Amino acid sequence: MKIFTTAIVLAAFVTPLVAQWLEHPTPGIPRTADGKPNLTAPAPRTTDGKPDLTGLWNMGNNVADLKPGEVQPWVQALVQQRAEDFAKDDPRYLCLPEGPTS
Repeated sequence: MKIFTTAIVLAAFVTPLVAQWLEHPTPGIPRTADGKPNLTAPAPRTTDGKPDLTGLWNMGNNVADLKPGEVQPWVQALVQQRAEDFAKDDPRYLCLPEGPTS
């Protein structure tokens, strides 16, 4: 039993480390001369001409560095309303799949 518990604990600690992909170069993305990803390059296109949005996505907090003066009043009102409603319209709380939200 002790060996089984030790194996589970080790697996729990190793799995997040493998999932980080810190040094994994994503194939097919445009790069600058020094090898860094070119963030100003146009989005790749599929065969029918639409933007190809497949790939790795970071669902982080993209607005954490905004100052109050940089946010439009309607956005502040919407954030306040959603905070008061306890985010009842959030797709995660309605058991809907993740995806672009308004």
